[in-house]
Parts: sequence; C-alpha cells; structure tokens
Amino acid sequence: MKNLTLYVTERGLSGLERIRRNLDLQVDNSLELGWRPGDLLLYTNFPYSRHGVRASEVRAGRRPRTARMTSFYKTEVLLDALGRLEVGDVLWYHDADAYQLQPFSGSPAPGKDLAACLYCTRERLLIQGGSMFLTRAAREVFERVHDLLLHRRYRKDEFALTDLTGRPELLDRFAPLDYSYNLGDTDFELRYQLAERPIKVAHFHLDREDHRAKFLDGGSSLGVFPLGERFERLLQRHGYLEPWRVPASAAAAAARTRARDHEEEPRERAVAGVLAGS
Repeated sequence: MKNLTLYVTERGLSGLERIRRNLDLQVDNSLELGWRPGDLLLYTNFPYSRHGVRASEVRAGRRPRTARMTSFYKTEVLLDALGRLEVGDVLWYHDADAYQLQPFSGSPAPGKDLAACLYCTRERLLIQGGSMFLTRAAREVFERVHDLLLHRRYRKDEFALTDLTGRPELLDRFAPLDYSYNLGDTDFELRYQLAERPIKVAHFHLDREDHRAKFLDGGSSLGVFPLGERFERLLQRHGYLEPWRVPASAAAAAARTRARDHEEEPRERAVAGVLAGS
C-alpha cells in the first residue's frame, strides 16, 4: 500500500517555512504509524526531503485559469502515481492537511477502484477528494477528470469525479466510505456522529483558530476530542501545541475517571456502613 500527499504552490517562496513544517509533521506521523519510507509518496514543486522520504518534483504553471490550483495539480500527481502503482496494490491519497490517526492497511472497500466519503449536507452526495483509496485501474477515471479540468471548464476535481462515478459504466467501481476516513470541519458534528470509531483521519487546518477549537479544544457542540493522545503529543513535538499542555484526550479521560470515582465513593461508603452494622 502507498501513502500519497502533495503540496504545490504558485506563490514562489512565500509561506514555504510553514509548508515544510506541516510536511515534516506528515512524514513523522506516517513513520510513527508504521509506514515504510519507501511507501510514502510526496510531490512538491520545491526541494524537500526528510527521514529517507524525498519529494518528486512537480512543474507548476501549466494550469488552466478555470481550474482550481489544488484540483489541477492533485489530478496530475495522481495520474503519475497511479501509473507507477503495481497491479493489486492500493494507493491512499490524502490532502496535506488530512492527518492519519490510526494504523490501517489495504482499502476499506476491497474490489472497488475508488473509495471516498461524500459531503452530507452542504453539497450532498458530492465526493470528498481529500482522502481517497485508489487502485491502478482508477487512473482511467482521473484521465477523464483531467480532460474535464482542461477542456470542459470544470473548476474542481470533486465535481468531475462526482459526475463521472455517477455514470452507469463507472457506478459499480466506486464505494462510499464512513466519515471516520475523513472527519473534517464542514458538518463536523454530523460527520462525527455518523463515523465509525475510532476516527482514522482528521482533516483540518492547524493554523485556523476555528478548526483548532473543534479538533483540539472540544469546541464543537458535541464537546469531543477526536485526535487522540498519540497525535496530540506529536503536535507538541512539532510546536503546534504548548509542551506543558496535557493532551485534551488524556485530560478528558482523566475527568471521566474522576467523575466515575466520585459517583462510586458514596456507594462504597453505603455498602461499608451496611456491612459494619450487620
């Protein structure tokens, strides 16, 4: 199985330090979860390497003005990566701000060439392109996505994918996934409640306060902490969280334990009183 992400910018050197920092987090997170460096595929249009993972170069600047930057370069990268994928292997593509939380291997939808989540309310049934499981045979689909972006004035790959996979000849090659594979900020509460546990992929921007509030501070209406202690400690090591901060997931677990102990103490005293009087 291969793990693919990319970051292509058309802004020159602007913000490159922030981008490299996030890629460092992605590489370290993947290695910590057991991925081999040779199975991590990274594409950038600037030099980057870390712990044996070296980025393949993407040439920016050939994008049609009607196509969204991230959609166009993602599609070109996928065409290259899928063309190199061995028959029978699986490629997990994820955006650079989608972070794996739990180990997994293989596709959660065996036998399907494309598996991804769907938007649930804002753009109902639109494919979410930020976390996808693909086989080599999916390259044919992305060739058609590329054509729509280049020649049919499609703006986003997600629009093209949704239109294509809804066609009769492609419909049975796609499988929708539960939201544990792409828990994002949009419709967070609904997606979290519909997701299987544990959450496997969290998709959010670490530099946006409203996203941090939901994912790190329990700021949603559900008051949940989906990231887990391991990933929060990794964020600390990379400077995204204060080193003195107790991971929110660990603090929540400790609070539940204290509450349970507080509830059990009166019962224990009552039982002790009964035994003492008998």
